[in-house]
Amino acid sequence: MSKMDTKDFIIGAIVGGIVGASAAMLTAPKSGRELREDINKQATTAKDKTLEFTNVAKEKGNEYSKLAKEKSGEWSEAAKEQWGRVADKSSRLSDKASDLSEDLSADVKDILEDEKGEGQKLAQQVIEEIEQTREKLAEDAAELKK
Repeated sequence: MSKMDTKDFIIGAIVGGIVGASAAMLTAPKSGRELREDINKQATTAKDKTLEFTNVAKEKGNEYSKLAKEKSGEWSEAAKEQWGRVADKSSRLSDKASDLSEDLSADVKDILEDEKGEGQKLAQQVIEEIEQTREKLAEDAAELKK
C-alpha cells in the first residue's frame, strides 16, 4: 500500500511540476520560438529527472530486497541454532530425570529389602521370646503343682 502511495506521489509531483512549468512559460512574455525552446528544455529536464528517480528507486528497491533476504536468512539461522540448543538441553534434562528416577527406584527397592530382612529378624526374636516365656510358664506351672 505504501509503495503505491509513494509512486502516486512521485508521479503527481512530476506531472504537477510539468504543468506548473508549462503554465509559467505560457504566461511569460516570450516569442513562440523561445517559448518552444524553453518547453523542450523543461520537458527534457523533467524526463531526465524522471529516469534518474526511476533508476534510484530501482537501485534502492534492490538494495532493500537484498538486505531483507540477508536479515531473514540470519534470523532464520539464529532461530534454528537457538531451537537446537533448547532441544539439546531438553533432551539432556529428560535423560537426567530418567536416570534419577531409575536410581531412586533402585534405592527404594534396596531399602525395602533391608527393612523386610530386619522385620523378619525382629519377628523371629519375638517368636523365640514367646517360646521361651511359654516354656518358663510351663516349668513354673509344673513346679507349682508339685
